[in-house]
Amino acid sequence: MKHLLNYGVSIAILLSVFSAHAQQFPKGKWEVTTQTIMPHIMTPMPIHTDVICVNDKTKGKPPIAVHESCEFFDYKIIDNDASWQMKCKGKLKMNGAGRIIFSSDKYKGSAVIKMKMPESEPMEIDHTYTGRRIGDC
Repeated sequence: MKHLLNYGVSIAILLSVFSAHAQQFPKGKWEVTTQTIMPHIMTPMPIHTDVICVNDKTKGKPPIAVHESCEFFDYKIIDNDASWQMKCKGKLKMNGAGRIIFSSDKYKGSAVIKMKMPESEPMEIDHTYTGRRIGDC
């Protein structure tokens, strides 16, 4: 019985250590700059900036600008490392994966998206992100 109690206490301690490493993305208003690179297109895409509010409503989604037909899944945060998978429906047949390394007031990350438009060859699109927290929502 004593060994079983020690085993239970050990498991409880391990679980509390692992849960201490789990983190949420910092809430607030984030300015996000996105650079899109399409390898087979010679003209670079313009860099664009969006402002995104991270709050309880956006839980489960990375802080990036994305088309409304896109859904995220397998969104995980371990320490300060957020990763995800995404899939877009409708005319935008896209899927991909991304990752962001963040602190309390900035982040850097990237995503690779595979896209198939009607009557075209499949293409891969690279996105790089930089974000900075600019205040509260």
